[in-house]
Formats: sequence, C-alpha cells, structure tokens
Amino acid sequence: MKLVATRILAALLFVISFAAQPSFSHNASRPLISYTIRVDPADLSGFAVEMRVRGAGNIVRIAMASHPEYDDRYWRYVENLSAESRDTAPKVTREEDALWRVEAPAGDFTVRYRIHLPPQTAPIRSAWKPFLSTSGGLIGDLHSFMYVVGAASAPTRVTLDLPSGWAIASGLDPTDDPRTFAASSIELLLDSPIIIGQFQHWDFAVNGVPHTVVYLPQPNATAFDTLSFIDGIKKLVSEAFKIFGKAPYHSYTFLYQDGAQGALEHLNSVTIGARSQSLAQRLTGVFDTTAHEYFHTWNLMHVRPVERVGVRYRPANPTGELWWSEGVTIYFSDLLLRRAKLPTFDPSRAAHLETYIAAYLLTPGYSRISAERASRGADDPLALGDDYAETHLQGNLLGTMLDLMIHEATHGQRSLDDVMRILSEQFTPRRGITGRDIERVVHEVCACDAHTFFEAYVRGARPMDFDHYLRAIGLRPQVSWSPALGADGKPAPDLRIFAFVGPVDSTLRIRVTDPSSAWGRAGLHTGDQPVSLDGSPVATSAAFRSWLGQLHIGQMARIEVMRAGATSQIAVPISGYDRPTVSIEEIADTSPEQRRLREQWLTAADSRH
Repeated sequence: MKLVATRILAALLFVISFAAQPSFSHNASRPLISYTIRVDPADLSGFAVEMRVRGAGNIVRIAMASHPEYDDRYWRYVENLSAESRDTAPKVTREEDALWRVEAPAGDFTVRYRIHLPPQTAPIRSAWKPFLSTSGGLIGDLHSFMYVVGAASAPTRVTLDLPSGWAIASGLDPTDDPRTFAASSIELLLDSPIIIGQFQHWDFAVNGVPHTVVYLPQPNATAFDTLSFIDGIKKLVSEAFKIFGKAPYHSYTFLYQDGAQGALEHLNSVTIGARSQSLAQRLTGVFDTTAHEYFHTWNLMHVRPVERVGVRYRPANPTGELWWSEGVTIYFSDLLLRRAKLPTFDPSRAAHLETYIAAYLLTPGYSRISAERASRGADDPLALGDDYAETHLQGNLLGTMLDLMIHEATHGQRSLDDVMRILSEQFTPRRGITGRDIERVVHEVCACDAHTFFEAYVRGARPMDFDHYLRAIGLRPQVSWSPALGADGKPAPDLRIFAFVGPVDSTLRIRVTDPSSAWGRAGLHTGDQPVSLDGSPVATSAAFRSWLGQLHIGQMARIEVMRAGATSQIAVPISGYDRPTVSIEEIADTSPEQRRLREQWLTAADSRH
C-alpha cells in the first residue's frame, strides 16, 4: 500500500483551495466530465486519454491524484498534454508536478494527453501498475485519469477504444454501450483499475450481490483448478458477509493477473498478482492474499483513517491508525480463512499466534515504538531510526489481545467482530476514523477498560503482556531462545539489515532492523548510503540482497557508506544470532469458563453462534 497533504473532504478541499477564484461557482463543483482511453495495438508503449469537461468555470485546476499508500507519481509519465475548446485555445499552465491550471470560457474544454508507460525494471510487475501487452493489460484508475480539483464527487463516464477482440472488466458500472462504463463519482473512477484483453471470468452471487472473478493469463499459462479457486473466493465473501451482514458495494470484481505479484484493495474491486504456476501448485497463497485484500473493502476503504478521506494530488499526511487498518486486517483475514475452512500457512490459530509472537520478540523495536508511531512512520523508512516496527505484525497482535479482552469481559458473547461491525455502521469513506473512535467502540462492545489498553499499547510503547491476555482462555506462551538455524540446519548468519530505494530521491539506503545486530554493533545506521560492498560498487537493492546471501559466519564484511556527505569504511564481523521459539500451552487447573472460551477462540467461532 503513500502520502496525503490535506485531511479534508473533496468538497471542503474545493472551498479552501479556490474560494479566492470568483469564476468558480458552487455548481461548478459538479461539472459534466467524461473520458476516453485509446489503446493502439501498433504502439503498446502507452495509451491516449481524452478528458471532456463542461460547466466547470473559467479557471479550472486538473490534477493527477496521489495514492495514500503506493504513490507511483504517474504525473511523471504524462506527455503531449494539450487543451482545446469550441471558440478559443485554452491557456494551460503547469503549477505543480501533478497540477495544471486551465483557463477556458465557461469551463468547457477538452484535454488530451498520453500516458507513456515506464519501463519494467523489477523482475516481476506489481499487480496495481498499468501495463500493456499483445494480449491485454491493466489501465484506468489514478494512473490514467486526471480529475477536476474540487469536483471529485461528480459522476462520470469512460469509453474505451481498444484493439478488436479485447474484453473489459472493472468495478465500474456497465451502460447500454459495451465500451462505455459509468462511475457514481470521479473518486470511484480514480479507484477503479480496468483489465482489458483476453481473459477468463466467472460470476457468482452472495446474498443477492453479484461478484465477478477475472483472470488475465500470460501466453502458455499453466492450467490450475479453477473450480476450487472460485469456490474458495466465494467462501471468503460469504464469511465476510456473516460478520457485517451486508456489503458496502452493489457489485464487486476480483482482478487477478498472471505474471504479477502483490495486491491492492479498491472500493469495489481488487487487483491481485497470481502466477499460474503457483496456482497450479497450491491455492494457499492466493487465498491468503485475497482474504486480506478483500477484507480491506471494509477495513481501510469503507472504514478508513481520517487522513485517508477524499482525493488529493499532493503527498498524504501520515496516519496513526495503520496498525488497525493493516494489522487488524491480518487478524481478520486469518479468521476468514479458518471460518471458510480454506488452507492456511499455519495449521491452527495457536500456531499462527506463535509465529507472530516470535517475530515480535525477535525485534526489540516493537517494545520501544508505539503502534501509533509505527503507523505514522510506515511510509518513511527513515522515521524510526535504527529501530524497526511494522504495522501488520503489531496490529495483528493488538487485534488478538483486544479480541481476548472482549471475550473475557463479555463471557464470550461478543468479540472483535462486533467492533468491526459497529465501525462499519458508524463510518463511511467520507467520515474517517481516529484512534479515539476505535477505543470508544471497543469500550462500547466490552464495557471494560479499553482506555488503559490503548494508553499502554497503542499510544504508548509498553511491551505486550501476552501472558495476561492469553490467561483469559487458559493459555500461556512459553519462550525459549536458541541459535538461529538456516535451511541446512547450521547456524545462520545475522542478516538483519536490508537496502531500499527512497520513493522520492531514488537513493539507495540501508535499513538497520535491530541496533544490537552485528550491523548495528559495527556502526551502521538506517539512512546510510552504501557505496561499495567488499570493494565492488553497489547501486541496487537486488545487488545488496545478493551480496548478503553470500555471507557466512566468521567472514569480515566491508561496507563503504556515505553519511552526512562523507564516506567511511565499516568492517562488520559476521556472526550468528539467537531467535525465540514460542509454544502456546494450556494452563493447568483452568476453570470451565476458561476452557469454554478457549474452545470458542481456537475454533474461530462467531460469538453470535
């Protein structure tokens, strides 16, 4: 899933940004806007976009929207932008990287531009990034469409001019014209990727709500069990409906792509990379990803942090609630999989929890950095210094402890399901949540001391007391430490470091994940710029990973880094390290209440049944 500079609704953004522009009337916030995308099969290096605007006012700002999590900055790939109107040539001025000013009488004009697709440099394409091939591609959403600033709530239509024989799939509404689709708002259009080409598709309904599954294969794709694939997706949808009772959409589209990796949630669709070779081997991974991204439909898209409300073209403000939006979604995606009786990576809820507690204990940053601080630093790899804390893990464990607390306080009558259900009833994509809202609803559900929990673990950085919360269901974690072992059974080298490329300056930097690691002890710090590794220049994170993979215990690694404008040589003695093993065990002499709650929790039972 970066970056939002304003924290207001699109309509309010319009008022604040353009109150000084007398040519903008109130009605201009809902102009008539439509689009056309043209894909030329003779030139698949990009695609042409036409944006028609009517009744927007004499001075209009148009922009490329930024994504709050994965801001690919596609304004960099806009080329040949021009504007025309019926009587005169509009004046177009680029005011910011992603913002253009258009002066046109009566606000009637047409803008044309081309998106030149950037070269594919990663070994595998990210599933949310546009691409074109001879058999299909992915276009649409904020990677393709500009919008009129202040008019994101206006309804719109888009027409696709595609090569012969190519089909279309997206979360947009169909019209009488099979090439034209409608969106109730431009905000929805900007969040609706479109798969085009020669793909497979299946349809099913849950509670009368239609769902479509699309799979865009590569040439010579490996065959896989599509019956089990579709059946599993339907089961996940059914289990989510049992939690919420209804969907926040009137139809939904799953957009799977061969030859891609990663996934991204949208308001009424999802893009997921699913390589056919992997699907042919087993479906565990795709079900795990689908459960997570689909649950985001409620928790992140419908119930979203207040900083994520609305459309904007500047980088996003950090939010303190990603531990909830991302981490608690991990908690619920595991729950959906188990309730749907689909394959999981961990054989039981206890084993799942053991894995996460062990990872928590391995990284001391989790006991020094609050969940809110980790959330605010999620999009800035330099924000937490040499400590490391990741919202998915932290939030998953916090969600687990909250659920156990609610189970105990309500004698198993209520659970975290109720918290999520109430949030989805009280909040909408235009009314975002804060940490205080989450705390209030938890208290409403359990009638217990939620404030102390949030002060200690969400706003504060107290180490999580797993013993205390697991005791409610008659369990306790047993922790032992031993040398970390590799796949060959031999002691593994300490490789708790990685390199990343900054999203803005494209500079390769080092990220230390534990200051007490071999790397931290040697004097390396997060933000250092690696220049050479054992005398060889390094320019990419892949090269850094490759070098790491060749290190062994007893070796002296030498890194030249740039820090504060000066270079230095740092020698790192490669050593092993200890890692924890966690075993969740039953407590002797538990009460009937503890045993009943344990059975309910371990089987992932819905507290209402």
